[in-house]
Amino acid sequence: MKSKTILVLVLIALLAILLVQNSGSERIRFYLWWIEAPMFVLVFFSFLLGFALGFLVPRLEKRRDKKGESASPKP
Repeated sequence: MKSKTILVLVLIALLAILLVQNSGSERIRFYLWWIEAPMFVLVFFSFLLGFALGFLVPRLEKRRDKKGESASPKP
């Protein structure tokens, strides 16, 4: 197995343990709204958001670089 695959499997196992251990309900204020949900749901959606951003941002930067724009402004 590749080391990257093993790392992903370990992270998934740690996430599963984290989700099981955080089953209590939590109340969060988001601007003007209150959201009450089990903690594992909030942790899971935070994980998904972080994963999606980590997956998409490098691809968007590659696309920008292919169009000839640089990531940093030219002096």
